[in-house]
Amino acid sequence: MNQSLQKRKGGNFMNGQAIETISVLDLTERSERETTDSKRIIKSNVFEKRRFPYLHLLPAMWLLIGYVLAKKALWKLIFGSRPKINSIFFDGLGLYSRKVKEGAASWKALDVIYNHPFELTINPSTWIDEFWWFSQNCQAVRNRFKLVKQEVRRAILHFGENGQEVRLISLACGSAQAILEVIAELKTKGVRVKALLIDVEQEALDYAENLAQKNGVRDQVQIIKANACQTARIIRGFSPHIVEMLGLLDYLPRENAVRLISSINKGLIPGGVFLTCNIRNNSEQYFVRWVIDWNMVYRSPADLAEVIEKSGFDAYRIVYEPLKIHGVVVAEKSE
Repeated sequence: MNQSLQKRKGGNFMNGQAIETISVLDLTERSERETTDSKRIIKSNVFEKRRFPYLHLLPAMWLLIGYVLAKKALWKLIFGSRPKINSIFFDGLGLYSRKVKEGAASWKALDVIYNHPFELTINPSTWIDEFWWFSQNCQAVRNRFKLVKQEVRRAILHFGENGQEVRLISLACGSAQAILEVIAELKTKGVRVKALLIDVEQEALDYAENLAQKNGVRDQVQIIKANACQTARIIRGFSPHIVEMLGLLDYLPRENAVRLISSINKGLIPGGVFLTCNIRNNSEQYFVRWVIDWNMVYRSPADLAEVIEKSGFDAYRIVYEPLKIHGVVVAEKSE
């Protein structure tokens, strides 16, 4: 596995480690999603990298941000609360955009972004939803989803190459969609995976359990309700080959992140793989923060590398999707 952590063509080094950016042509998997009425198929066999017209509309986004900030201030002054609708051009007319705002920082918002190919009708609501569905941050989230699947698949195949059962933990799993799809895919190839799906929210675990059933892998999955403080004991008892933590790092301050990842490092088997990700500063982040009410901890590649190194990992690489908004860390525990 160490060879996979070496610098690849197109990468560069930071503190001796590889920093990569995935090309839009690098992904080999192909998935098709079809709407029930119009049968319009959205194919995502490659990573997304659509900047037009979003870069050109940044001034309009800033005007919208200013309007929302003023509205929130006025609302608090008059009513002592926040408005239910931030803007008619987002969560006002956009019904699924409203679902994203209401579920911000949760698996529910991600489920909409991952899976809903909005229906284009004469209803202006659908046009607003469709427009925001292709914003750079939404594209980057879907790119992250594909990239995590790619890296999880690679790690499972590495540990399962001799026919052994691969033990995997998904921490703060949410819907666990990426993990379950990979497990289901590899099951057809005879690769055995035993997974623990851990989350503090019962509704997320129920949703993940239902997805596991639909994917035909319920017998390979154990559902555990636990918080971050309880995970260290669970990880040590399971001795996983792989620990995946998609999204949680976006909400943890540095000290908490180092503490949690250090405990994950201790629980991994020697040579085990830890996968996580983090968002970095980007042109839409203030729109995400103030209009969508989705606040996150943004880290530069150097800041992200520092967190990983201080957690005890010295062999790792950071892979950025094409829009360079989300970076995925693939770290290996020392033998």
